[in-house]
Order: sequence, then structure tokens, then C-alpha cells
Amino acid sequence: MWCLTPLKIGGYVAAMRVLLVNPAMNMKALGKFQGLLEPMPVIGLAYIAGVLQADGHEVQAIDQFTYGMTVDKVVDQIVEFKPDLLGLGMLTPSTPVALAIANLTRAKLPNTKIVAGNVHADIFYREILTGSSVDFVVHGEGEYTISELCEALGRGDTDFSAIHGLSWIDDDDQVRKNANRPVIQDLDALPYPAWNLFPYTRYGLLPFADVAHPVLSMTGSRGCPYRCEFCSLLYTGSNYRKRDPIKLVDEYEYLHERYGVKQIGFVDPIFPLNKKILFKFCEELMRRGLHKKLCWLSETRVDRVDRESLRIMRASGCRRLLFGIESGVDLLLENVNKTFTTETTRKAIRMCRQEGIDSVGLFMIGLPGETPEMTRQTVDFAKSLELDFAKFAITVPFPGSQMFEDLRREGRLNRDDWENWTTFQPDPNKMIFVPREVSPEYLLQMQKQGLREFFLRPHMIKRHLVDIRTINARQLWHGFKGMFL
Repeated sequence: MWCLTPLKIGGYVAAMRVLLVNPAMNMKALGKFQGLLEPMPVIGLAYIAGVLQADGHEVQAIDQFTYGMTVDKVVDQIVEFKPDLLGLGMLTPSTPVALAIANLTRAKLPNTKIVAGNVHADIFYREILTGSSVDFVVHGEGEYTISELCEALGRGDTDFSAIHGLSWIDDDDQVRKNANRPVIQDLDALPYPAWNLFPYTRYGLLPFADVAHPVLSMTGSRGCPYRCEFCSLLYTGSNYRKRDPIKLVDEYEYLHERYGVKQIGFVDPIFPLNKKILFKFCEELMRRGLHKKLCWLSETRVDRVDRESLRIMRASGCRRLLFGIESGVDLLLENVNKTFTTETTRKAIRMCRQEGIDSVGLFMIGLPGETPEMTRQTVDFAKSLELDFAKFAITVPFPGSQMFEDLRREGRLNRDDWENWTTFQPDPNKMIFVPREVSPEYLLQMQKQGLREFFLRPHMIKRHLVDIRTINARQLWHGFKGMFL
């Protein structure tokens, strides 16, 4: 199991066998909506895998969600590999499954160390370390923290207090939270994500975001300068860092040549944020002829686009943009600190249609302070725009957001059964948050009604069947169930 390998960080230490797991959530909690989800690239774990491989460790990965595996099946594969370190991603709705994997693994492999990461583990580290078999929790960006943890374990260390960004239980059974790790400033110094360890040919983005397959994700930046109150990124800070646009194109080209990728989805909260970077990126894509080989999409803000930017984005291969529009009510936008208005949205979506870029509107219903009339206004606003797709998600104040902190302090969050913290919750009795002015039944009714009213218009049916043609039969069926059943 152990061998001596020179690590990039210097010195000789024992190489580790590391297994990374992307846990599934309990899909039954989604009811009729579960068919709307599809496996997406797990870029966070893939980045960590890339760093560990560069360090000389033996790394494998299990994407439980993609393969629809049971917890027992996942643990069987963990036992077969016998890792020295098991790493678990921990998003809020997948937390119960992740903890079940940790506890079963500990029972069968008592010497395997277990580490958890992502926003949920970051916030609830104390409960996780004291109430489960997890040995370590990574805070913030995990690449270098995991690298140093593996180095320490390879040396046989038992004191981990020097590793920034880590929580652990010491020899006295006390939870120790080390100093915070500074954010990674040079994002281009990271190895490329190790997609070869993941079932990348099975990945998509979302039913309204897929244009061509295979599809993989990239990140052009980290952090966000905006402070939307429902966003979990608030917890990790607003330290915005951007990558070199030429190196971005290098990775873009590599993904096409190495994996045959035909579409790239940028996972940045906003890409591109910087217009100078955008033009360098787009011009380099076209100089290399990549705009003829694959396409890309990203999420951005309605107040960050202009006609000149949209024109060069379209020429370089951008086919679709996602916009967090959230609401058709200016007061509600102001309440969640969106800092733009509905008129800004209207102008941006009109420009997208004129410049030939498909647009996706992401809406939230059930925001704090929302009334039935406001929900109706948001649906009508979505229909009035020249959007190609719309998603109506019931508001969930995810851990890490200012909204979560405010509502928890007010005692207005219904439960801590994490598997139900989803924006498509079919059971009105299990909704995490409902504004005082509306009922959960009304929100569910308007979610379905909004989808029906938006998509079942003659011109919209024609646009999807004749012009866009990117939604397949399976997605149509599950969309139909979401609208009517």
C-alpha cells in the first residue's frame, strides 16, 4: 500500500491511496421532479484529484449520483480499493448520504481516514466531526489543504495543527479548527481537473443548458464581487480572482483534443466579468479555429452584458447564456441585493435575441416578503421577456448565504432534514421556508403554472421544436410531469 514517491511540494513521503466520492442525494425526496436532474461535471473533486495525481498519489473516484449507486454498493467499492484517505463532497441535500457512506466505511475499514469538504461541511464542521465518522473537514478551497493533509498522513503525523483550512479532532477528542487558508491567487498554477477519473461522457449541464455532447466544465475565475443575499458564496468571501484568458483557451483546446468535448460550460458565478478578458478569450478562440469545433455557455448578470460583448461571444462559439433574473418585482430584487432592475433585465434579454444567443431566465419564487400578487407578477414578467428557457425554483435559503443566517436567527427555518433542502420540493409539508404571506401549496401551484404558461405557448413550442431543438424526448417527458402531475 505504501511506496516512496517524490512529491511536487518537495521531499519524500509515503504516497497515499485516495478515493474521492461524489455522493448522491436521496432522489425519492424530489418525487416527480427527480427526472429533471442529470449528472453534472463535479469540477471541485476533479480539481482535487488533479492536484493529488500531480503529487504522486494513487487516486480513484466514484460518482455515486451519475451511476445511481446505493450506499452499500459505494461502500463495497471503497472496501475493494482500501484507500488510506476517503474524500467526500458534501452539498446540503447530499449530506445524509455522505454521512452514511462515512459511517459504513469506518465500520469496515477502521484505519481509513475520512475527510469531508464543500460549503455544508465547512459550516457544520463541528457537528460533523463530533457526530459522525468523519476525521477531517476542509474549509474553503480544498486543493492545497488536501495536498498537505496527504503529506502529513504519509509521514505518519498525528498533529495536524499546521495545516491551514482544516478542522480535526485531536488526541484529547477536542475539535480543533486551524487558521484559515488564504484563497488561491494563481488559479493557473493548479493542474487541470482529472476528468479521466470521472464518467465524463455521461455528464450534461441542465436540460436548458445542454447544446452538444460530450460536455465538461471549466472555471475562468473564483469568487464574486456581488453580495446577493441568497448565495452561498457569501460564506467563502468575495475575493475575486481571474485566470489568464490565453491559458483558459489552452485548457479549452485540451478538453476538446483529449476528451472530444463539444461544449464547455463555465461554472463561474459570472463569466466573463471583465470585458478586456472576454475579448482576449474570444479572439484567441477564433484565432485557433475553436469556434468551429465546439461551443460554450456561461452564467452572467443582466447588467454585465452589452451589444459589443454579445456579438463577439456569439462569434467565438457562445450559444447560450444563463441569467439569474430571480424576480419580476423590483422591490424583491432590492431586498436580496441584486442591484439591477427589471428594466435592465428586459434590455439584456432583448439584446441576446437580437445577437443570436439563447437566453435562460432563472427565477426564484417564495422570496422573503413575497405576496401571491408578486409571485404572479414574476411569472407574467418571465412570459413578457424574449427568453428561450425559464426555470421557476422555490426559494431555499441554503447554508452559507446571508438569507440562511437571517432566517435561522429569526427561527423561520422549518427543519434540518437536509435531504429536503432542494428547490424542487414536491411535498408542501417539507418545504424549508415559506414566506408569511403565501402558503406552500400556492408556491407549488405557481411553480407548475409558471412552467405551463411559459413553455406551452404556440410560439415557444415552435421555437423549441423547430429552431432550438436541444431538449430530448426524456427531458420533455419529465418536464411534462413537472407541469401537470
